[in-house]
Amino acid sequence: MPPRAFLSEDAEREEREGYDRLRAAESKLRELRGRRDVLLQQVHQLSDEQKALFDSRQPRQDRLEATNDEHRELGRRLAELRRARDQARQRLEEAIVAARFARQELPHGSGARPEQIRREMAQLELRQQTTALPLADENALIDRLRELRRQLDGAEKNATLVQSKQESIRAKEDAVRALRTEVERLNHELETVKVERDRRMGSMRAQLLEVGQLVAQIREKSRQRGQVMERLDTLMVEVRKLEREANELVNASRQRRQEARRTIGDYNREVRAKVGTGSSSDRLADAQLEELLKRGKVVLSG
Repeated sequence: MPPRAFLSEDAEREEREGYDRLRAAESKLRELRGRRDVLLQQVHQLSDEQKALFDSRQPRQDRLEATNDEHRELGRRLAELRRARDQARQRLEEAIVAARFARQELPHGSGARPEQIRREMAQLELRQQTTALPLADENALIDRLRELRRQLDGAEKNATLVQSKQESIRAKEDAVRALRTEVERLNHELETVKVERDRRMGSMRAQLLEVGQLVAQIREKSRQRGQVMERLDTLMVEVRKLEREANELVNASRQRRQEARRTIGDYNREVRAKVGTGSSSDRLADAQLEELLKRGKVVLSG
């Protein structure tokens, strides 16, 4: 925006001052725009890093939710096993009591079977027939035979009942053994599920820590991006201010030139109207106008 010869001295001085100010503003603008580009690059980089962290968070969050679902499912399974174990324990206690009562209900003397009594009676009779015994021993043997005959009568009468009772006892004892096995199995499965649930809890704690650290990193990136954006906003205020100043300087220069052109045009038309249209008259008018411009603002008289 160099000064032009058709401007007045005042206008030329204003033009030079405006040009110097415009050059300074443009130099400052280039510096600020360079800093703006650096800040924009930082904003984009921080945004990309924040997005990468956010994208990496979702798979971790999905794994955490899956582990939490597994932990809840193991908790439900644990509750079911506790209920089943408690019920099995209750049935075991009832079966033990039932087996104890069944053994108490077994008839007295039912432990010896009729065959056993008959064998003992045959042995005593053979002894009586083949051996000479003292009178006391003979009487004792006879008393024993009588007792065995009474036992045989009772054993034969109660044989069916005893057999039924013994079968019932065996069934109840088998039930006790089966329930003990079931309780032990449930206890073992319960411990296994507890260990697995505790393992899931430990995994959740580790995953929560990892996700928490990731969230902290995302927030830190957001904070850093916010700081850079504040610096960018402050810089853009200064950029817009300088741009307005530069535009005002350019507009002022344009207005000075347009005013000078209008003044010259008006003066030329007035001179031509007075002295004609010859080329010498034009050169004379231009010379006079340039002299007037050097002296100051041109004022055309009516």
